[in-house]
Amino acid sequence: MNAIARLPRSPLRALCYGLALWLLAATAQAADVSLDQIRERLVEVPIVRADFQQQQHLSLLPAPLTATGHILLVRDRGLVWTVATPFQSRIKLVNGRLYSNGQVGLLPGGEQFARRLMEVLAGDIAALEPHFDIQASELKNGNWRLAMTPRNANLAQVLSRLLVTGDSSPSFFRLDYPNGDYSITTLTHIEYPEALSAEEERQLAP
Repeated sequence: MNAIARLPRSPLRALCYGLALWLLAATAQAADVSLDQIRERLVEVPIVRADFQQQQHLSLLPAPLTATGHILLVRDRGLVWTVATPFQSRIKLVNGRLYSNGQVGLLPGGEQFARRLMEVLAGDIAALEPHFDIQASELKNGNWRLAMTPRNANLAQVLSRLLVTGDSSPSFFRLDYPNGDYSITTLTHIEYPEALSAEEERQLAP
């Protein structure tokens, strides 16, 4: 006879039974999946546009900071990350150089971080593998999940863990930082245009 069956018929027994069912369900939420299986589901497109909402959870603040904006990713050219609210700013990685609000190279460790972020947004698992230990799983809703920890000591100085989920493209990622802070970013209105607009060409200019 199991421990739950030995409990008296009471609200306590019902509570324990419910907790046991919840634990079983929680352990069944993720299943093993290979990186090759995830690669097969990812779309390979030259251009990605999306809106984002990001919450920064900082230990010094009582509530998370929420920012919204837009990303533009162009394979083999660069990434433009534009914050629209609560203030306006722009970070971009173009032709291997990092720009922060028009200035070059002002973020310590930022260029390597931006490269890895670009690879995440592109779903470029092959480019990520040399830099991260990657654990892949499939969630109950059918989406895949990658849990990544940096192999590189320099990258580990600015990032302790990266969690990414998605379907045909990445749509959610959580970044954990060495000081205990973390950020959660959700992408919406993801588009794969065939060409850039004139404004997007201007944004990608060095």
